Amino acid sequence: MAVSFLSCSKSDSYKKKLNVNCKNVEPRQLEIMEYNKALFSIDTADFETGLQSIRPQFSALLGDTLETSDILFIKNFVTDTFAMRINELVEETFHNLEIVSNKVKDVYQHLRYYYPEVTLPPTFTYVSGIDFDNGPVMISPEAVMISLDFYLSNKDFVYDKVGMPRYVSRRCQPASLSKDLAESLYYTYCHDNIKNKNVMMEMIARGKKYFFIEAMEPSMNDSVLLGYSSRQMEWVQDNEGEVWATIVGNNMLYANSFEQYRVLFNDGPFTAAFSENAPARLGDFIGLQIIRSFMSNNDESLRQLMETTDYQDILQRSRYKPRK
Repeated sequence: MAVSFLSCSKSDSYKKKLNVNCKNVEPRQLEIMEYNKALFSIDTADFETGLQSIRPQFSALLGDTLETSDILFIKNFVTDTFAMRINELVEETFHNLEIVSNKVKDVYQHLRYYYPEVTLPPTFTYVSGIDFDNGPVMISPEAVMISLDFYLSNKDFVYDKVGMPRYVSRRCQPASLSKDLAESLYYTYCHDNIKNKNVMMEMIARGKKYFFIEAMEPSMNDSVLLGYSSRQMEWVQDNEGEVWATIVGNNMLYANSFEQYRVLFNDGPFTAAFSENAPARLGDFIGLQIIRSFMSNNDESLRQLMETTDYQDILQRSRYKPRK
């Protein structure tokens, strides 16, 4: 299928749509319950009594009843030396929870601005032991759970100790908390679950996700949004036209082979097919630029964008054409 592109100047007019006033949107005040602080404060000499005493406040996490096996598992966790050290680092990094609360509240207010019908459950912070399986933010009908040990800036080399690659641990900064929260909100409330059949559809889908995240915190730096270093951001900005020309020129846009997906969407330290200076997930970057161009060139709201499933139409109407 042929694709026509109209030449257009690079426009940031999409930013005007994102700079909305949410100050009077709920929640104006936000209470975050610190499960990590309550859990690690329990006297281990009488751990069961202490755990039972906090269970009503944290029933969304602990359930209505605690079996003996559950109590033993949790006690083993809080007395583990590595978990204790992680909790100490969390206390050092987030001794003032107001910083976290303000970040979370800002994201929630933006969500409610666009999706006023969404009612969010209570919010909790906790220490997961750097749980790769569940990731930094989990959302269930009962709770939003933020694992603060994913935002320690690799203090004490904790991420090295659990085998986390440096290109991943570089993103484990406090600034990434809003990004991770917004991404979880996207998958919980806005993801369209369309099976992406080719590279173009995957790029558009990922671009929509990143644009949603950006809408939840419009001041977010692109390096945080995309998880790139400053040098990697320089590379993609300087080579955006070349990347797009390669995708189109090599007939990758409508391809669906594993190799092309791997080159454009797999995570890693770099994309060898382009350069050792090129970051991974170049398809994510291009997808975001297409969506930004679409929102700059069309009178569409964020919600309309999220509900649009004709990805070919989005590409056509984006008039995306990066400078070479």
